[in-house]
Amino acid sequence: MTLDQLETFIQVARTRNFSRAAVLLDLAQSTLSGRIAALEGELGTSLFIRHGHTLELTDEGRALLPYAERMLALRQESLHEVRRIATGGLGQLILGANPTASQYLVPRMIEAFWRSHPSVTIRVRTALSPALMEGLMDGTMQLAVCSRAQMHPRAEVLWTYSDPLVLVAAKQHPLARRRECERADLAGHTILSSQAGPTHVGLRYVLPPGAQVSLEATAGEVMTQLLLQGVGVTVLPALAIWEELQRGDLVRIAIRDVELPPYEVALAHWPGRRLPPAAEAFAHMAGTVQVDALLSPRG
Repeated sequence: MTLDQLETFIQVARTRNFSRAAVLLDLAQSTLSGRIAALEGELGTSLFIRHGHTLELTDEGRALLPYAERMLALRQESLHEVRRIATGGLGQLILGANPTASQYLVPRMIEAFWRSHPSVTIRVRTALSPALMEGLMDGTMQLAVCSRAQMHPRAEVLWTYSDPLVLVAAKQHPLARRRECERADLAGHTILSSQAGPTHVGLRYVLPPGAQVSLEATAGEVMTQLLLQGVGVTVLPALAIWEELQRGDLVRIAIRDVELPPYEVALAHWPGRRLPPAAEAFAHMAGTVQVDALLSPRG
């Protein structure tokens, strides 16, 4: 049983397709098939069963998968540890973050961490939460800042922050001047939305029946700039518009007949895997620093 065989097995298990796995691993399909056949031969059992054009893990394959993930992660951890000792420092921090946290929260967290650990090499990878969970599982990410609602059930939470979702508009907007409204009052106003994430979720609660999103943007910063120009209303996490709310450029609008859920951010890692020194130091910082202090405008 080799690490190459286990890496191939994991990729096939994830893609459920030999051809896609071969492309992702940059292997000839015959090489990939040979690795799986050799692994099955050593174990004396089949690891996959074919259903049409897709593959499913057998019971034996499902039993092997978490051990294969751990073995590959240990290889990655050992490389990081050797490099850390060789350089005499904490090594590197490999941090994943979903788009919302990556844009608004993570840069402030990294700035706070860097002040105490300026020699640490930091790599930030932005991805949607399901991809972040895959990164934690296969050891290509040490930590991930993501939506708690989208975490893998096996992932371990090291730190959480509950951020309110708020209905907001520019101070000159009619609803902002009133400071409060009911759900039905949004009818007839321009509604800004994203394709996914907390804004998309929050609008499900506040849009009145029959109301349509008028403008959709993939980047939160685009929505913020449109809001500041007086174009429409939307729902955003408070951390995304902290400075604008503090300055009064954007106004939080209370909705009398709707209670918006909080947006819960979590710092996660994969259980049973020892955190490298840099990741451990970052997790400690996250658990002690006050988020409000991170988000406060620079003076």
